[in-house]
Amino acid sequence: MKYFLLVSFLVLSGCGENDMFIAKTVDNSKQQHDDILARICRHDANDCYLPFHSLNIKGETQVASVDASPGEAKYAACGACHGANGGGGMGPALAGKGVQYIVDRLTAYKAGETVGSQSNLMWAQAGMLSDTDITDLADYIETL
Repeated sequence: MKYFLLVSFLVLSGCGENDMFIAKTVDNSKQQHDDILARICRHDANDCYLPFHSLNIKGETQVASVDASPGEAKYAACGACHGANGGGGMGPALAGKGVQYIVDRLTAYKAGETVGSQSNLMWAQAGMLSDTDITDLADYIETL
């Protein structure tokens, strides 16, 4: 039975509009595009800062390009414990902490120092960071 379902899925996924490997084009009007951005803004915690640009490739496909800071890209892993907006969670809140505080903490963790009860979780995370990574992260966290 499971092979029948697998074969059925493969056959159906290769049929015309259901082909997941063919890029779909979207022809949104300017008003539709603005409405989409407005809906995103309502959920954006940074006062609707959307570094979003639409690129038109060969006049057909629209692709989103996001201008992310180096620290923002690195923070993706941190957000799992510290929250997407730095508000805390399993780990402490980072939002509102200064650059020097973040740099000092990450540097201490990287050196294997015990800073708090969850230091053992941070040693491995900080151990993979370069000095530039630490500075980039601190600069980004200051914006949260």
